[in-house]
Amino acid sequence: MSDPQKEPEAQIILISDGEGHWLIKGEEYLSAMLSAEEYFPTPVICHYYDTTFDLMRDLDEGVILNSLWAIHPGIIGRLKREDHIIEKRK
Repeated sequence: MSDPQKEPEAQIILISDGEGHWLIKGEEYLSAMLSAEEYFPTPVICHYYDTTFDLMRDLDEGVILNSLWAIHPGIIGRLKREDHIIEKRK
């Protein structure tokens, strides 16, 4: 049996340049977050960058922005309406 205190906390992390939103962590919960019909960990954390350049500079080496899951603005709107998102400035 695994020790719950040693397991990483489940979470979803998004990144945004103010125009688009991308999933950076929590792919296993993506379907549930999109449908809102199953459990997904909340709050969803969204790191906002001033520019796309700043965002891309902060990505791990080898990570390409276009390879990440893009999140539809309607989903972001729903998360905001339901108070399921915390926005943080990077």
